[in-house]
Amino acid sequence: MSSIDQEKNDFKLKSSTIDQMFAPECFNIIFRYLPSNKDLYSCILVNRYWANCAIPILWESPFKTNNKSKQFPEVIQIYLTFIPIEKNFHNESLINKPLYDYPSFLKELHFNRFFNSAIANNCSEALIIKLFKMFSMYPVKLRQLDLSRLYHSFHNPMIYDVFQNLGYSTYSYVILLQHLEHSSMFSRLSYLNCAYHWYVEKTQIFNALANICRNIRNLKATVWCKNEGVALANLIRSQRCLKEFSLINSNHFISFPVQSLKSQIESLNSLTFKNMNRNFNFLNSNLVSTTLQLNDEDIFSLIQSTKIIELKFKNCEGLNLLPTISNFTNLTSLEYTYGSYNIYDNETPIEILSNLVKMNGKTLENIVFDWHSHGLLECTQLIKNVAESTINLKYLKTPIYTLEQLTLILQTQNQLKKLEIRIGNQINPHYALFLFTNTPFNNLKNSIVQLYFDSYMNLRLKKINTRNS
Repeated sequence: MSSIDQEKNDFKLKSSTIDQMFAPECFNIIFRYLPSNKDLYSCILVNRYWANCAIPILWESPFKTNNKSKQFPEVIQIYLTFIPIEKNFHNESLINKPLYDYPSFLKELHFNRFFNSAIANNCSEALIIKLFKMFSMYPVKLRQLDLSRLYHSFHNPMIYDVFQNLGYSTYSYVILLQHLEHSSMFSRLSYLNCAYHWYVEKTQIFNALANICRNIRNLKATVWCKNEGVALANLIRSQRCLKEFSLINSNHFISFPVQSLKSQIESLNSLTFKNMNRNFNFLNSNLVSTTLQLNDEDIFSLIQSTKIIELKFKNCEGLNLLPTISNFTNLTSLEYTYGSYNIYDNETPIEILSNLVKMNGKTLENIVFDWHSHGLLECTQLIKNVAESTINLKYLKTPIYTLEQLTLILQTQNQLKKLEIRIGNQINPHYALFLFTNTPFNNLKNSIVQLYFDSYMNLRLKKINTRNS
């Protein structure tokens, strides 16, 4: 036997030994930790045993990608082979069926990517509907449904031209979902993203899903009219255990879904408000000008949700006009972020944030303040409340504008594990570093400290990492 043949036999022996050592359940766990679908493809090529373990995972989310504009015509081509042959419908690719029932593996559907991929594959509207009917023929139980970027299909010039050439209407996606109105494939849905603005109301979508879904745990949505608000509230009340809820780029009709959160007071633990602002630098094809608008009854409904541990405001204006937000009882994480180095926050809600910190200081463990203002912002009282009211703080990120504020942070008694400070250009970096090196503090032992220096006298932005021991 040649050395090459011997090496091949040794490789086969080792491969079979590995397969025998691990049950399929073990490979299932291992493969799910792989960082990308590309790695799963490599596993499929090892042998049949690995392929049997990797293919179901790969096809759970066949449209998954970090590239938002990517299309998947090859996925559609495979799905087309599962459409039953009809009397007046002929497709030569139906002769040889694939080795696996790929549609039955589907768990996560990004509808926009599916739709655009079908169009890129020159599928007619009737054929897309057949594809959806095909899913209902298999035991498909979706865990995640993402409808967030449907709007973009009709703002993409290339896609729009295809629509015109093939005779599509802008209501095609609504028609498709109507075919699934009574489908059981949504019955186990745990994640729904129905955010941003469409050409049509999302009322039908919310009402249809309210009749089907009972187990949504993470819900993201946008409302812009009364009917949408009422329908979304109906969807929220129909859930058994909603845990995370996000409202994105919505107007005053958010009162309906916010007040319906009272039905989830025993389960809701995360609440996010995002992209409610009038800054033209943020606005694009799927964002419109608005502000965060909550009334006294809305705030009261939120406070009743005693299990909320995470509260986030991302790029939101209007917090200064809100009624006083009180104690959330179990709040452990508070986040307020707005803007970037070229987008400025002109209405930083210092008083609201200061009250939140003061009222929830005993439970807060993570605080993230990351706004960007034009100049000096008076936030000493906020920093003082962070230093004096919080007793279990583990992570703090905040901008500061004076040495007094920096001193307050260094003197806090919290045993911080991580501290991130963006030092404004009003502070001389040398003075800040001198304060760090000459102030005795025990609260930062074994912690990671990151200092970000804004431009000071033409100094470039710097980042300094230190670990205290």
